[in-house]
Amino acid sequence: MRRFLLPATALVLVVTACGAGSKPAPRLAEVRARVSSVQALAAQRKRAALSEARRLLREFVPPPAAQRDPAQRDHGGALDSSGPDPVGEYAGTHRFWRVHESLKAAVAFLRTHDPHGFRSMSATYGSSRPHYLTRILARGRSRFLNETIAQLPGRTVIRVEAKVGWIYPRSPREKVPAQTSKIVVNTPATSKTVTDPAQVARIVRWFDALPVSPPGIAIPCPLETAQDDTTLSFRSANGAWLAEAKLPPRTAWICDAIAFRIAGKTERPLVDGGSRESFVRRLQGLLGLKLIETNR
Repeated sequence: MRRFLLPATALVLVVTACGAGSKPAPRLAEVRARVSSVQALAAQRKRAALSEARRLLREFVPPPAAQRDPAQRDHGGALDSSGPDPVGEYAGTHRFWRVHESLKAAVAFLRTHDPHGFRSMSATYGSSRPHYLTRILARGRSRFLNETIAQLPGRTVIRVEAKVGWIYPRSPREKVPAQTSKIVVNTPATSKTVTDPAQVARIVRWFDALPVSPPGIAIPCPLETAQDDTTLSFRSANGAWLAEAKLPPRTAWICDAIAFRIAGKTERPLVDGGSRESFVRRLQGLLGLKLIETNR
């Protein structure tokens, strides 16, 4: 499993009591157990993704007469990788093949033998020596099969890499407090208080299902100007403030995540999972409020 270079965000070991009358913070042993369970689940998901990547790698169809190439030390250059890494947590594995035919012939074969369900996302040709072509194939939004084909002296080498994304688990304590019975929605243009139990429960369920922003991921983000965020204030029946979230007016991701605080304590930012409509779009549809930027 690879990540970008920033270190993973440390898990918080102290739980703050949520307002007056709430239970005292759990003992350190209890908190450690929760942290351990999150780490254990993360390791389990990583292993499952790696197992899936190994299975995907076996779906690759090499050209006729291709042979496995275990000698990797003299490859280098373009064959050091097979395209950019996905943004997020993922597990990957790769292998090499060699054929005694031209780069053009090998590429022509591969383009007509993509594994079932994969579509070509991009292709990059390298004109410097050695000549090479990198193809990025995708199945859905979290499975990738990348091929780099390079012309080396006397042979053509193919590096194929399978990459499978996985979602870092969210700690059970980083959820909307159970005492929540109303939600105040504030936008730059309007405000609405949601008290209907079914709507409150649905919003909380959607919110608690959001994954955390993958820890340790660093990408260059564009400079953002002031934007029209939506604020959700989670409150008890008597109006006591329990937690708060700030939503961007678009799909939430690493560069534009959902900020979340419980009892004044900042929790890890949240992002949309990518397999369904964004949280802010679902919220807009449920409440009939304009929360989304045009064309987002």
